[in-house]
Amino acid sequence: MPTARELIEKNNMSESKLERLVKMINQIALNMSANGTDAVVADQVAHHLEKFWSPPMKQLITESFSDADIGLTPLAHLAVQDLLVMQKAKRA
Repeated sequence: MPTARELIEKNNMSESKLERLVKMINQIALNMSANGTDAVVADQVAHHLEKFWSPPMKQLITESFSDADIGLTPLAHLAVQDLLVMQKAKRA
C-alpha cells in the first residue's frame, strides 16, 4: 500500500491540500464523537461531508482513501467509508 507521500507524488497533487482535508475530517469526527456510537458518528460525519464539501474535495479524499494510509483517525476512516457508500448509492 503506498504512503500518503507516494500517492501525492504520483498524482502531482498538493500535499498541503490533502493534509488539510485529512485534518478537517479528523477534527469534524472529534467534534462529533460525543454524539453516540462510532457507527452513528461516522454516519453523521459522512453526511456532513456530503452536504458541505465540494465535489473536488470529496473526490480527493475518497480517491486518496482507497489507495493509501493518509492519516485518518479510526472514526474518520469509518466516515470516509460511509461517504464512499453514499456516493456509490447516488450513482446507482
